[in-house]
Amino acid sequence: MTTVGEQVLPQACEALAAETTSCPACGSAEPVDFYDCGKLPVHIGVLWDDAEQARQAPTGDVLLSYCRQCGFIFNRRYEEGKIWFEPGFEVALHHSPAFRRFMEGVAERLIDHFGLHNKNILEIGCGCGWFLRLLCERGANHGIGVDPTVPKQGLEAAGDGTVRFIRDYFTDKYADLPFDFICCLSVFEDIPRPQSFLQMVRRMIGDRPEVGVYFEIFNAFRAFEAGETWSVNYEQCNYFSERSFTSLFPRCGFELLDAGPCYEGNQYLYVETKPAAPSPLSGLSGGNDALPETVVRFGELHRSKIETWRRRLDDFRATGRRVVVWGSGGKGLNFLNALPTAGVIEYVVDINPDRQEKFVPGPAQKIVAPESLVDYRPDTIVLTNPLYEREIKQQVAELGLACEFHCI
Repeated sequence: MTTVGEQVLPQACEALAAETTSCPACGSAEPVDFYDCGKLPVHIGVLWDDAEQARQAPTGDVLLSYCRQCGFIFNRRYEEGKIWFEPGFEVALHHSPAFRRFMEGVAERLIDHFGLHNKNILEIGCGCGWFLRLLCERGANHGIGVDPTVPKQGLEAAGDGTVRFIRDYFTDKYADLPFDFICCLSVFEDIPRPQSFLQMVRRMIGDRPEVGVYFEIFNAFRAFEAGETWSVNYEQCNYFSERSFTSLFPRCGFELLDAGPCYEGNQYLYVETKPAAPSPLSGLSGGNDALPETVVRFGELHRSKIETWRRRLDDFRATGRRVVVWGSGGKGLNFLNALPTAGVIEYVVDINPDRQEKFVPGPAQKIVAPESLVDYRPDTIVLTNPLYEREIKQQVAELGLACEFHCI
């Protein structure tokens, strides 16, 4: 194991050691450590009912490692025993109009591409079930969602279709569920052994070439290239590039039908696939001693951003400015924990009502609704995701507030 520079559905996979020494995506024994991020809260979807609980929230170490064989990045110090998923875990994004429009377009495309009318749809990691309901309502389909965080189990109507929710981790014990189509969105990046998991899904499909499969994930390497160093969190143990993501599917026995970046600014990656014979060498380079410049400069760039924001926070504190952060997702939690934000940032704004009135793990800021800013009257709003800048500024203007804005 070599190092560069300064020294993220666990029960569904075999255990990881505290320090993984081979690539979980291709098995290569020569990943290269390139940045020690230190300790971060282990969850971005688990918030706390009071400030003291939030300050005592569990943390885990993040050591990012790059595979020179397939280009995959992973947290080598990820420990599955630190993570749990249960009802109350909340990371839904469909409260954003921009995100809803995008996902509605994805649903229409999949219904068209795969002929999803009166079909059985299986969603791995369905969360609250919003997307599965959408597919079933618009195609009169019958969906089954398996996820340990589903708020309510059982069968319910979805337009002319139905959805059934099972509160559990997805494993091969569900191989006998009826399915004509499988989808998995914003979950694969949290699975410690992605290759083993995908091979399990392929075995479940068996000799059924008509089964379509759709996976969608966070486009991590694009975030690294764009200098979005706050995008690292413990819960996400996998950081895919387009190459490492798309090459994994042929190795596990899938034929790519369509693949690439999607959503505004190419925030996500997707694949549309169907079962095929495995192609074991797909996407493997045979090793490369030269690391991408994006990887080499990551640590230095992150340290530079931390220093810039330390100075800015000192100025906010000295001038008595009222400052709030907008966005309590992964980027926001990373930012709030990496810097001395307690005492200068009192509130975090989030449009997701299920995250409001909770407290951020670590520095314990309270999460509030946008409407609360009318009484608080902040001078400065720190935006954690520039993708939603226009949407947020419009909301702030509608509240009658005049603030300065900064993006992390």
